Amino acid sequence: MKRKHTLPGELTLLAGVMMISFAITLMVKADLGVSTISSLPYVLSIAFSQISFGIWNPIFHIGLLIILMAITRRIKAGYAISLMMSAAFGLVLDVFERLLSPLPTDMQFRLLYVVIGYVAMCFAISLMVNSKVPLMTVDAFINDLTRHYHVTFRRLKTIFDIACLILSVALSFLFVGELVGIGIATVVMAFITGSGVHAANRILGRMIIIRPWSSTLANMAR
Repeated sequence: MKRKHTLPGELTLLAGVMMISFAITLMVKADLGVSTISSLPYVLSIAFSQISFGIWNPIFHIGLLIILMAITRRIKAGYAISLMMSAAFGLVLDVFERLLSPLPTDMQFRLLYVVIGYVAMCFAISLMVNSKVPLMTVDAFINDLTRHYHVTFRRLKTIFDIACLILSVALSFLFVGELVGIGIATVVMAFITGSGVHAANRILGRMIIIRPWSSTLANMAR
């Protein structure tokens, strides 16, 4: 039996944030539909372009956090760190947008960007959710609701993605007057990202064990 490597949760969370920022930016570059978790911030960034796509993401996350606390009626100390991570995520998104802007946009490359982005996103979510430290707000929202409603992460992730997709389409027509940011890739990922994360969990589970360095952060995530 192959020996598993132990990684600190703080490191896997950081790696996950970087990977998912890269994945989302790559999908925006592909222009075949952004990821479902970023579809709403993307639509808002087009409708209200005074605020960048990167900044709209933490604004969206704040809204999710308010909804989460209203549903669970719990306020955890880890939510403050989640908001800090969401702010960092938004800044990294804007950095990746500039770094990846020179990439070619031929169709074969755009399809490749979607595939790479999808795989990177699934592994990024897996790394973050299993870090056992306070998560970015979107992941904390889904993770805490799975515990609240006693359902699987895969099921709730799929429901969340479909809800984001429907709301993004509605706001796109309401504020922009046409469909923006929503494409075939968005629709497909709304139905398969939950399963992709489940598969990434199984693959990583065979290779690594994730344990936080800080017991304080671990307690804040509970």
